Amino acid sequence: MRVETLKIIKRLTHSPIVLAIYLLTFGVIYFSFYLLGYTFVPASGPMLYTIAAAIIILLTVNSIKHRNERTKTSGVFSALLPLIAVFYTNSKYVGTDTYGINNYLFILNACIVLICGLILFGAFMRGRVVKAVLLLLYTLMLVFIFLMLFIMIFFGNFGFIQVEMSVMSPNSVYLAEIVSHDQGALGGATYVSVTRQNRVMNFLVGKFRKEIYWGRWGAFENMELRWESDNVLYINNIRYTIRH
Repeated sequence: MRVETLKIIKRLTHSPIVLAIYLLTFGVIYFSFYLLGYTFVPASGPMLYTIAAAIIILLTVNSIKHRNERTKTSGVFSALLPLIAVFYTNSKYVGTDTYGINNYLFILNACIVLICGLILFGAFMRGRVVKAVLLLLYTLMLVFIFLMLFIMIFFGNFGFIQVEMSVMSPNSVYLAEIVSHDQGALGGATYVSVTRQNRVMNFLVGKFRKEIYWGRWGAFENMELRWESDNVLYINNIRYTIRH
């Protein structure tokens, strides 16, 4: 019984299930950041994307090496893997800061994730007709996504982002910033972000930025920003309680 259990565990670790769980887990985490209004700003964008890409590639290679051990469960996960890869990529985009050089690292990372998902789909999926139909749909979907990524390369930094004002809370617990995002003829926006100042956390891992105010572009010219305490911020005399 124990031997059979170990065999099953071994098969699972050699299948696309591990990669699917990895992508789903972090996809849910990144998307949760977005839903809660937070943006994760990594301490080192290159390190974050390099480690993530290395893990995904290693899991993909390991699965391909043992593709002869595929099961019905691994076949189901491989069929869903391209969709899971898209979910992970989109969640990472909305849940992390991707301005500047990180845009290009994100695009490279997204390509690796999507291609690995498609490779494992082809290696583990059974049933010629179903495989052919899904492969066609996934290919069209990925072409569209790669087109969007191509546009991001040339237009992702369209506009101009600038911090107009920074105000530290009384005991240096939070930093509030007024940021303007000028998008030319498309207009733009003004927002206020708050970041907790944890030096060790910010240096080693990264920081969480929360946007608490959104307005039209140009609003920053007449905005007032002041702290009453470490947890109370006034924006244009409107009180905001900060707790994160």
